[in-house]
Amino acid sequence: MKPRLMPSIALRRPLAAALLAVLALGLAACEEEPPVLRVAGKNFTENMLLAEMLAQLAEREGITVQRAIPYGRSAEVFEALKQGKIDIYPEYNGTGLVYLGQPAMADGKAALARVRELYGPLDLTWGESLGFSSDYVLVMRPEEAQALGVRRISDLARLGPLEIATDSDFLERPLDGLGAMIRRYGLTEGKVQSYALDDGGKDKITQALLDGDVKVAELFRTDSQIDAFDLVVLEDDLNFFPVYQPSPLVREDALARFPKLSGAMTLLKDRVTADEMRGLIAQVELEGRSVPAVALAFLADAGLVDETAEAAGSGAETLTVAMGGLDALSGPAGRAVRAAKAVFPKRSIEVARAANPLDLVTSGGARLAVVGTESFYSLEDGRAVLSSSAEALGVVGYRLAHVIVPSGGAASLAEVKRLGVGEAGSASDRIAGKVLAGLDIGGVELISGEQGDLKAQVEAMSKGLVDAVFVMAPPGDSAVLDIMEKGRYRLLSVEGWSEGNAPIRFSFLRAAKVPAGTYPGQGGAVETLSTQMVLAGPSSQREAFGAQGPGTTGTAATQPIPADTVRKLAAALGSTEVVDPAAPMAAALRPALDEGPQPLVADLPTSLINILATAFIVWMLYLLFARAPKARRKEPPADLHITPAKPND
Repeated sequence: MKPRLMPSIALRRPLAAALLAVLALGLAACEEEPPVLRVAGKNFTENMLLAEMLAQLAEREGITVQRAIPYGRSAEVFEALKQGKIDIYPEYNGTGLVYLGQPAMADGKAALARVRELYGPLDLTWGESLGFSSDYVLVMRPEEAQALGVRRISDLARLGPLEIATDSDFLERPLDGLGAMIRRYGLTEGKVQSYALDDGGKDKITQALLDGDVKVAELFRTDSQIDAFDLVVLEDDLNFFPVYQPSPLVREDALARFPKLSGAMTLLKDRVTADEMRGLIAQVELEGRSVPAVALAFLADAGLVDETAEAAGSGAETLTVAMGGLDALSGPAGRAVRAAKAVFPKRSIEVARAANPLDLVTSGGARLAVVGTESFYSLEDGRAVLSSSAEALGVVGYRLAHVIVPSGGAASLAEVKRLGVGEAGSASDRIAGKVLAGLDIGGVELISGEQGDLKAQVEAMSKGLVDAVFVMAPPGDSAVLDIMEKGRYRLLSVEGWSEGNAPIRFSFLRAAKVPAGTYPGQGGAVETLSTQMVLAGPSSQREAFGAQGPGTTGTAATQPIPADTVRKLAAALGSTEVVDPAAPMAAALRPALDEGPQPLVADLPTSLINILATAFIVWMLYLLFARAPKARRKEPPADLHITPAKPND
């Protein structure tokens, strides 16, 4: 039997050796795979930026990084760190104290020393402070805070139940959240509107405050909305909120696995100021730039990464959104930018300014534009004529005509002889001419200038060089608010628009009112005109003819926006209002109509079949109703004689 086994053994030995070799190679390959550093961030822009900076600095040291930015809310990220699901993320010393039930501390250095002491037994290490504090703050609209005499959080107790807008995370925090704050200050809880931070929470909180839905809002001190809307920060007079200085919080086993990580973390020590962070947040939330691009640009400017790294990281295709010189990113125009960012997450969003932003779309200089419905028209022989090869993709908001005059100035628009209209060719310039034409007011000299000349024209008005300044802007616009806050000016009514044929000649201009109290000293509503603001793109009606316009290349920069993308943009804008019928609307937004009865098919075979079928039916009816009675009639017998009846019988 042994001789029979020898060949089998001889064959198995090489096979086993081969299997061992493959296994050894597999094990060697596994050993060669580099360890991965798992970097996470919380679900708001500031923390995501800091996490991305840490990730990029770690990669600079040759560390392989796996990102989870954002990971989730504060408690979720902290729990993931404790369980070893992530290795490092930016945390705040004040929040670190809260996690362990410690009292608030106002001294940042003392707070950092305390959390280092407390977290050591948990095998977690706090890195160096990054240089700024991002405290919770309560804010109010300046005019309301002034009217109610509120400067401190304690003053809110006089207002009755607290009406506040917050982020959802603030509601859940047991020691430094809403409930604890109400108890500490002796406030009464009233209407609370909360929003998720990862779903535009900061914008929604601010909008609720600006719309008057609540009296108070909770933000971070570094939030760009505070400066954008000139919000008043209430004094934390009882020092309830702890200091919130960010630092890297890292697992000690990660520091052991990555010897260079500690040095990478230290590079950010005291490198970020509150003003810088506020600007970085604005680039993401208001200008629509991506978190990695903004973080990389900051690190490059700080000399922490080289320029070649920055160039390599800026490969995302740019999508340009055009808007007017006065369109503030804190207003409706910013909503359009954020919508573009949401629909095109892999594109770098860039804002371009132009007197008429629609010109950039039709020439291929921008993909999208924020415009008023008047932009689709030109003035010819005193009438508005549709002249643009672009279309509306969704509603952004609306603008009101503001005619600003000195307190003792003209009593009506007819008395104005020199009218400042801002930048030449801007919405204010173009609409001012249409308003004067619609009201049949002549003899008015329109004074225009370069971009940003609004302040110069207001200054000229203060010197008597112009009688009034015409501004198209959303209600409560920061630029108009800045003028009206000085108390030397008032709004002039625009009346008589509906009395003639102006609504027919200029159908995109609608009678409206500036709501009472929109600006300081404005006691009542002011009659005026409005135009709808839309997000515009190249017209879909031009697709069959190819791209057109100056500077158009074979890549067709003016190609229409796909229908599915149009619907996504309209949804991201969040408006329930439909596009004004005066504006050309994208086909994707038009209501679907019933198809109705199908037309008859006119091909010859089908027609012959129909004719034969009709003839057959007619013949069958003839047999049924014509021949059948004859068949039932009987002839009289031959021997039967019938005598006709006489008339008198």
